[in-house]
Amino acid sequence: MRVCNVNIYVSDLDFAIEWYDEVLGLKVASKKNYPTSVFLQQDSDTRLVLHKAEKDTEIDIWKQSATILTFEEQNLREKMKKLKERGVIMMNDEPQWFPDGERIAFKDPFGNVHELAEMRSENKK
Repeated sequence: MRVCNVNIYVSDLDFAIEWYDEVLGLKVASKKNYPTSVFLQQDSDTRLVLHKAEKDTEIDIWKQSATILTFEEQNLREKMKKLKERGVIMMNDEPQWFPDGERIAFKDPFGNVHELAEMRSENKK
């Protein structure tokens, strides 16, 4: 068994397309299922899919069960700075250490929690 899609549910698909493009730099790869969903471009075989949902989510990170996407960054602090300039609110003031490096969580405008991670050199792909 392998993961083929990761679905991100959003209450406003058009705004999500714009936000994920302009803020995270994830371009639309296919709109064949629009206005229900769109595929985002990815560097892996796993597809990211924005799906239309009826309402936003409320996740209390690290206290509730959730699936969280972690995006690897070469320079975590530089990416954090750029995202903050675009209005993204980080869930912590500073990155948190974890066994493979450092990470920080943020929410998209729909309540989905994602993380940025800078991996220690011995843990990089």
